[in-house]
Amino acid sequence: MLVIGNEVLSGRTREANAWLAAQELFGRGCKLAEIAVIPDEETAIVSTLNRLRNQFDAVITSGGIGPTHDDITMESVAKAFGVELIEHRFIVQAMKEYYGNEGMNDGRRRMTRVPAPASLIRCDKTIAPGARIDNVYVLAGVPDIFASQLESILDDFGSTPYQRHEIEVALPESLFAAGLTAIQQQYDDVEIGSYPGRCGPRPCGKICLSSQNPERLQQAAADVESMLKNL
Repeated sequence: MLVIGNEVLSGRTREANAWLAAQELFGRGCKLAEIAVIPDEETAIVSTLNRLRNQFDAVITSGGIGPTHDDITMESVAKAFGVELIEHRFIVQAMKEYYGNEGMNDGRRRMTRVPAPASLIRCDKTIAPGARIDNVYVLAGVPDIFASQLESILDDFGSTPYQRHEIEVALPESLFAAGLTAIQQQYDDVEIGSYPGRCGPRPCGKICLSSQNPERLQQAAADVESMLKNL
């Protein structure tokens, strides 16, 4: 996932879209492999997008497709692919129907532009769609619009969900680290992680297991429970 926006890097805005995407993709059986956060700069967008789209099966971008001068994602995506940026006639038509011809100012016209070969990503939260070109999905940065656009593309990302099992622990991680490593080595189809909540004299935390195979998940969880009881 590529998060684009100076406001995220400056701390003005708490990033929420990647967190939502990770949850929703996990529920479809697709793991988010990387989250890159970059500024509203063409060079950064082009170079980072080209790296990600060549490295991973798909890239979802968030941010920078609005009406203002710093909304440069669509033109940067077009440059990354070496294609023309066009005013899409269906978006222009939708804008004119909604705002009227007199309401088509320069800012709204900016929101009609997409890379020439792109297909549109429509949602019920806005008349200005996102776009898909090859394996790149260009979505809005406004959280409720992003969520709606994300919902419309989730079927592209799988149908066998990951399931998660969490085990509460009240022990220092060092006491069960070796045992957890041994169990992980037995279950290459189950991801096992340890996440401390509090250290010190009264440690606590959780061991989290996830898998697309429910039976293997339960077997691994049972082995972890047994290991902890024997400490």
